[in-house]
Amino acid sequence: MRFLKQIPKLAWISGSFVFLFVLLTICAPWIANNAETGHFFPLVKFGPETADIFETEFLAAPDQVHLMGTDYVGRDVFARLVHGISNSLYFSLAVVAICLILGTIIGGIMGFFGGWIDLVLSRVMEIIGNFPIFLLQLTLLAFLSQGYGVLLFVMTLAGWIPYCRFVRAEFFKLRNQEFVLAAKALGASRTRIFFRHLLPNSLTPVIIYVPFDLSSTIISLGALSFLGFGEPINVASLGELLKQAKDHFLDAWWLAVFPGGALFLMTLSFSLFGASIRDLLDPRYSD
Repeated sequence: MRFLKQIPKLAWISGSFVFLFVLLTICAPWIANNAETGHFFPLVKFGPETADIFETEFLAAPDQVHLMGTDYVGRDVFARLVHGISNSLYFSLAVVAICLILGTIIGGIMGFFGGWIDLVLSRVMEIIGNFPIFLLQLTLLAFLSQGYGVLLFVMTLAGWIPYCRFVRAEFFKLRNQEFVLAAKALGASRTRIFFRHLLPNSLTPVIIYVPFDLSSTIISLGALSFLGFGEPINVASLGELLKQAKDHFLDAWWLAVFPGGALFLMTLSFSLFGASIRDLLDPRYSD
């Protein structure tokens, strides 16, 4: 109970929004789906691709039937927004998870062994990291086929580098600490020292960085989709809705307000939640 009282209000508020977005992501197939696949809420009876051209107006303003209006082909904006948030969060979580695992393993190897292994991998990091990352992503996506596999590869190409640097620095700092030297003196194997003593004590900066990286990944995915290089064309996405808003800004304000507000609130919530975790785990930032 004492620990719960120490959690600041900002952490509770941002954490509540993060929980709502995660819940929305999980429940998206049941919140907004058409009658063919079934739905639990009769008020939301449209799927992300549902477009009844005989009964639905194009670029219709929000009303009781379409809570957030329709897009330029008559699809329900609320349904596409719900599935866009879900697709964006699922994909961003996959990107961050791969980058975290890859960066942690490589950074641990660099910090544990040092020497020529650290030198070679450091040069590789510098070569990749010195490219303008977003420009590199656009260039690769322009020449490669569009799909989630290619997009995942492009977005993880340099995303593992920050995690690698965090873990590498922590390994260098910890490998000469007394508890590690004591484990070596007792005959502990390299594998045990790596996974039992060094790795668990090196994850604090990684955990702190994850919400910020997730927020950044969501923005990057939205920007790529806005430019037409992100998620596949037939998949609902926040960037695709904002691209429609650019083309129909004077005719359909709802295409900009609702997706833009959702993207802003989602990234802000994860960033503030990350800042709250940082304050709780890192005493240097605490009051």
